[in-house]
Amino acid sequence: MLRKSLVSSFLALGLTFAPAISAAGEGAECVQGKLSLQTVVDKHLNAVGGKERLKAVKTLQITTLVREGDTVTTTTMQRLRPNLVRYDMDKNGTRVSKMFDGQQGWMVEGSAAPQRLDQEKSAMMAEGASFDDALMDPKARGVALKLDGIAEVNGAPAFKLVLTRGTTTEVRFIDQGSFLEVRRTYAGTHEGKAYNKAITFSDYRAVDGIMLSHRAQWEADGKQGEKVVQSARYDAPIDATVFKPAAPRS
Repeated sequence: MLRKSLVSSFLALGLTFAPAISAAGEGAECVQGKLSLQTVVDKHLNAVGGKERLKAVKTLQITTLVREGDTVTTTTMQRLRPNLVRYDMDKNGTRVSKMFDGQQGWMVEGSAAPQRLDQEKSAMMAEGASFDDALMDPKARGVALKLDGIAEVNGAPAFKLVLTRGTTTEVRFIDQGSFLEVRRTYAGTHEGKAYNKAITFSDYRAVDGIMLSHRAQWEADGKQGEKVVQSARYDAPIDATVFKPAAPRS
């Protein structure tokens, strides 16, 4: 059960599997609701905290409580620039850790020895391990981005940003009033199977000068779940050795 699709696991943690964005359409006269694509992106980043503040962050430590059916998972995530990430999870009393050491993804279950993730799953971890959101540096990434009109989310209009990479399509809905992201959908294939997932973000709070959603609800394959942030801190000291695989003490 612990080895179920990493797509579900990563998205449940929230904002860890976000395809990067290229500059396709950047600078073009792509205007929706009187704002260009680049203007929407810039206003969104400013609403989150501003490029300067976001670039200055070196680490993130966050603890969440996830409920999906009868399963309750407490997760502590640690991130360190440029692409190190670790998840320590307690799922209904069972411990599992997943980490990306900058080159390879690993998983440790209980007191077992670390196991290398296969190429596809390791690549997914690598994608999510990139510290900065792709919108921060679009030209360095290989995903097409376009502004695809306006959609209603929770009774309010939102800009619709469509990100495409290979067979994966991600849509981010940016609220017209706050310019914060209020919904995200994914569609693609994983291990040869098609998947679709939708996440709604709410309860934004300022954490060390950055707006962070403290509640996310999702739907996927007929299942629903919720993630609630218990604590979060930017720039907490994190030792880089925690991202290297090591079997836990029994």
